[in-house]
Amino acid sequence: MKLSGYLCVTTFLIIGTHSNGYAQIPNRQFDEGAFDSTQYSQYQNHKKIPNEIKPQVLIALSFYPELSDTKIIFRYRKRKTPLASRPRITSTFRKKENRTYVITISKKSNAKLTPILFPNLPLNAQIGVLGHELGHITEYKNKNTWQLLGLYLRLLNSENVNEFEFNTDHTTIAHGLGYQLYDWSQYVRKVLNISEWRGASDTNHSKKVDYMKQRYMNPLTVQSHIRSNDIYENIR
Repeated sequence: MKLSGYLCVTTFLIIGTHSNGYAQIPNRQFDEGAFDSTQYSQYQNHKKIPNEIKPQVLIALSFYPELSDTKIIFRYRKRKTPLASRPRITSTFRKKENRTYVITISKKSNAKLTPILFPNLPLNAQIGVLGHELGHITEYKNKNTWQLLGLYLRLLNSENVNEFEFNTDHTTIAHGLGYQLYDWSQYVRKVLNISEWRGASDTNHSKKVDYMKQRYMNPLTVQSHIRSNDIYENIR
């Protein structure tokens, strides 16, 4: 989705700390319109962001104020996976406060995944999937070197990947981006014509198979978590 560099929100957002402990009040829908990057200047510190996605990135970052001083590089690469986040390899062995993290956004993949590449997503879904990747970084940030290495080893097991990604969706909802995550979850399943999506590694899925365990929350699960979270109470 191409943007002119301007966005607006249909619900007024308060910059500052809300009672849920995060910086923003949940918002159902972000739309194109007037976007003042100066309102988000506090979230640009130590970030390297391509200009064409700066509005989406800054909006997502505003829901993660604990990452305001974290070094994050947003970059484009040709990758099979639409988005991925990780510490820089050398950062793994540094102190937590000195690490740099990388969120890689793929502009080109195989034909199957092309419809869900970041540029092809609706705006709300773009913000939702960015929120998911930032959720990963909050987990990496709280681990020391040995804990990170342990996590890498655990993620060699697909069952652990299921738990890891599902819990990150929960983190995204808890930070106030539940509606955006819902739009991403719904869009992916619609354009791929599947009831469950287990990520780019799932190249042989069958449309007739429903996986027993959700790797990424399906739309109904996202809705359920939104309904059970008090921060969305006045937005319903």
